[in-house]
Amino acid sequence: MSRAPTRQEVEALLKELDKNNDKKVSVDELKAFLDSAKCTLDKKKIQTFINANDTDGDGMLNLEELITILSS
Repeated sequence: MSRAPTRQEVEALLKELDKNNDKKVSVDELKAFLDSAKCTLDKKKIQTFINANDTDGDGMLNLEELITILSS
């Protein structure tokens, strides 16, 4: 059984994904990361994923939202 990542691990992931240092992951930042991992999804699918997990409605993922996603 796998474990949920620690807060520190999610913070490190956010730092890696967040290229403009606004403490949020945009659709473009997530797409760039996925593309570099050879996981190509179109922007619409990525935005749909973000929207489904974006609890504050800003169209991006913040630390708390990432923790929720990765802990479920």
